[in-house]
Amino acid sequence: MTNLENFEVPIHIHLNIDETFDFIDANLPQKYSSAIKEMLPEGNTYPMDYIRKVKRERINNAVIISCLYFLAKRHFDNKNLES
Repeated sequence: MTNLENFEVPIHIHLNIDETFDFIDANLPQKYSSAIKEMLPEGNTYPMDYIRKVKRERINNAVIISCLYFLAKRHFDNKNLES
């Protein structure tokens, strides 16, 4: 996995947080927490249960939300390539 530091985070994912979480919920693969943990920038370590809690309860954690968005976007793009 690539660290989040290598991505430019689109500003709209944090401005339209409800839409971002709707996109994440619709496109995130079922098993995602270990992939998110690997994507986190150095110095940002969170337990996997907290990562799942951020998604489930829509907690405002910009680092984790960014990772969730990128993983959901990658999964969405891969699904569309297969079609």
